[in-house]
Amino acid sequence: LTPTRQAGVCAFYGECGRNPEVNASLVPSRVPCLSNTPARVASGALLSLLRVVCPELARGDNETTRVCCSFGQLSALRVSVGLSGTVLARCPSCARNFANLYCHNICSPDQSLFTNVTRVADYAAVPGARAVLEYQLFYRRRYAEAAFASCQGVRLPSTGGFAIATMCGRYGAQLCTAQRWLDFQGDKNNGLAPLQIDFQLLPNGSEPGAGIVPLDAPVWSCAEAPSEEQEPCSCQDCAQACAPVVPPAGPPPPFRIGSADGVLVICVLLFAALALAFLVAALCRRGAAEP
Repeated sequence: LTPTRQAGVCAFYGECGRNPEVNASLVPSRVPCLSNTPARVASGALLSLLRVVCPELARGDNETTRVCCSFGQLSALRVSVGLSGTVLARCPSCARNFANLYCHNICSPDQSLFTNVTRVADYAAVPGARAVLEYQLFYRRRYAEAAFASCQGVRLPSTGGFAIATMCGRYGAQLCTAQRWLDFQGDKNNGLAPLQIDFQLLPNGSEPGAGIVPLDAPVWSCAEAPSEEQEPCSCQDCAQACAPVVPPAGPPPPFRIGSADGVLVICVLLFAALALAFLVAALCRRGAAEP
């Protein structure tokens, strides 16, 4: 269902109604249309919104920005990421990394390189159109694990627990991994995902073949600020952001005279001086007592 795989080509584009397989969702479960076609030029309102939601995908003013998402898709992405990102807002780099997972997924102009559509359904409203119901995403494991690590320590002030616990399903914070984290995000029954997404995390050096190039995008660590206007995560949410603990100074070296204990030598000398003074005083007194 994604025969053409090359940079600048989409796997899907636009919206083809609601997913009939999703019964309950916090956001409208609109699914994309199958469209293995060249990426579209982003301009006007779409480009302005892209710079807000997915700034990493927007090119400079003198360059042409291309995307694989419509204004409607990007608007829905903004709402969906906003709902999930509320629990990650304490850590700007984590929130940005999380948003980028979906920005590349939905809007990247090179979408066909790391996306494989596996299941579609006819969209009755538009003759010939097919709605995407399930697809695979191929990510480099390094990329996914770095994004997960930037969010792993973020806490919820209301409970004191880890935010990742609410985003990993039955595994909670302790058993959550990058794979389980993404699997929950791609579960159509989680209340947010509009369709089923199968995340494939590939180790460095491994190639899936069939022209697929796993996504390996830049990631900010939790100790880095994603932009000049933002700050790194706090020490409470990111161990790497904590100032290094300066160890207490060790005890001073022992006082020595030569190879001997200096205090002992002084005590011996002082005792000897006092003994000598006592002896001299005694002799002088004895001499004064004799006729």
